Amino acid sequence: MTRIQKWFMVIILAGLQEIKGLVLRNISVPLVVDYRHRATLSCSYEMGKHQLNSVKWYKDKEEFFRYSPMAEPSIITFNVPGISISNRNQFCNKGSCRIELERLSPKSSGQYRCEVSGDAPEFKLISQTANMTVAALPQHDPFINGLLPRYRYNDFIVANCTADWSSPAATLSWYINGARAPFDLLQPQQETTMKTDHFILHKLSLELRFHLDKARFKSPNGDLEIKCVADIVKIPSLLRFSVFKAKITSDDELHNQKLVNRKNSGFKQHSYVSKSTMLLAYTIFTLHWYIACMVGSSRELFSQLSLS
Repeated sequence: MTRIQKWFMVIILAGLQEIKGLVLRNISVPLVVDYRHRATLSCSYEMGKHQLNSVKWYKDKEEFFRYSPMAEPSIITFNVPGISISNRNQFCNKGSCRIELERLSPKSSGQYRCEVSGDAPEFKLISQTANMTVAALPQHDPFINGLLPRYRYNDFIVANCTADWSSPAATLSWYINGARAPFDLLQPQQETTMKTDHFILHKLSLELRFHLDKARFKSPNGDLEIKCVADIVKIPSLLRFSVFKAKITSDDELHNQKLVNRKNSGFKQHSYVSKSTMLLAYTIFTLHWYIACMVGSSRELFSQLSLS
């Protein structure tokens, strides 16, 4: 390789290195966000030897935000359905650009792209995309009802779990002592819908029915744990669940408990009779004293009338 060829290769490599200096490091877009909250979008980048020309945000290929530090004004926004940019949490510079969306709706769902461009003469472009879904997430854990604090083996247990309103609908599942309840223990799922804030909200209920069979549901510590899980769009961080714990009472424990209750019941009855007897005696004594006083007063009045 001649000297001229070597210098030519050095110039090419230097030019490539300069171009590679423009790097988009990260884009942050929430995967799922509740429509009652705000969504923060951000991207970070390194310009290398380039000067920042602009940072643009797109939704489904439509530009709705532009930051151009060398222009006046430096920030321009464009009307795009489903996009409402908040002025409260907005910051862009030569290394990052962060914006915040408010008043979210189903139209806010879609693909978001951050595009960074360098200055002339190359106007090098780099971009990354991410999807965001706007949903009506449940605000409360699922509600369990129908269960009792104590059971015996061979009891028949019926429990119902109701998920909070959501869009999309939650997927309900039951767990007994940590193991997922099989389908043969479940009743057909019930669903109620209503429309609000441009969303079709769903409320689901799932009933669990099973015999507390000792061989199948034996608990080493004598506890019965029943859990209901509401799963939203298969994202672990959005899982909501409720747990109910009951005591499994053996026949011996139940017999002893009945004896204790019977003794306590007898003691309370005896105590009640004793108090009633004392009250009756006091009433008779008071009545007797009152009659004696009245008779004495009548005799004294009669004597006075006889003397006169």
